[in-house]
Amino acid sequence: MRHWMAYSRRAAPEPCVLSPEATSEDIVNVLNDNVTKLYAWRSTDVKITTRNMPPLSAVLAVESPRKLRLIVRSLVADEVDLGSNPERFWFWMKRGEPHGILTASYDDVADGRPMGPVPFQPDWLIETLGVVPFAEADFQMHEQPGSQPRRVLFVADQVTPQGQRVQRTMLVDARQGVILEHSLQEPSGRLIARATLGNYQREPSGVRMPHRVDLHWPASGVDLTLRIGNIEVNPAAISEQTWSMPSYPDTPVIDLTRFRP
Repeated sequence: MRHWMAYSRRAAPEPCVLSPEATSEDIVNVLNDNVTKLYAWRSTDVKITTRNMPPLSAVLAVESPRKLRLIVRSLVADEVDLGSNPERFWFWMKRGEPHGILTASYDDVADGRPMGPVPFQPDWLIETLGVVPFAEADFQMHEQPGSQPRRVLFVADQVTPQGQRVQRTMLVDARQGVILEHSLQEPSGRLIARATLGNYQREPSGVRMPHRVDLHWPASGVDLTLRIGNIEVNPAAISEQTWSMPSYPDTPVIDLTRFRP
């Protein structure tokens, strides 16, 4: 009896929301239907694992179209702080090189000013976190032969504001209508960034959210696994301070458009 009761309390598997014959338009419509219900979310219940460090806690917040904050903390201090607001983005690692808060304004980026290495792609990451819709016309759909359940790859050739050509891909579960992986690559195939999404759960609002996110930026040496507990969907208010670039003692601010290693 106890076994039956334990089984009965398990969440029922999500029904398939797309038919095996779903078209590119059908799939994108399902993905965007989720996005239209989600303009912001945050979680103070995030656990981080990364190489050569004990598990850490984190807070994460995102709001369409350009607001983002991820702060990773050890027992004694902040370890990683990355974020974006409508004016600029920034990245800081306590143990990172060069020592400082790396930042650039979106105006400078739009002007095409030469920049030092960008430690993460803020617009891409915000889209990865599910608050920005996708335009079907920007992507070509490619079937993944033999995949069970059906998986498809959406591919777009894009140009960054710095004039860099990149290929953006999204791996989608074409039965459940959820994104399994986002990636950015150079034309040569060299990986710029990858986000793998899993453990999807349906929130009380009806929105489906991933509760595990693996983030990988090879050039920056950043490799994080986020395990997300409770998520606040479309919170009534997020303090504007959340979106402000931080300051840390004895830490310079390094403008990426003027930095030369």
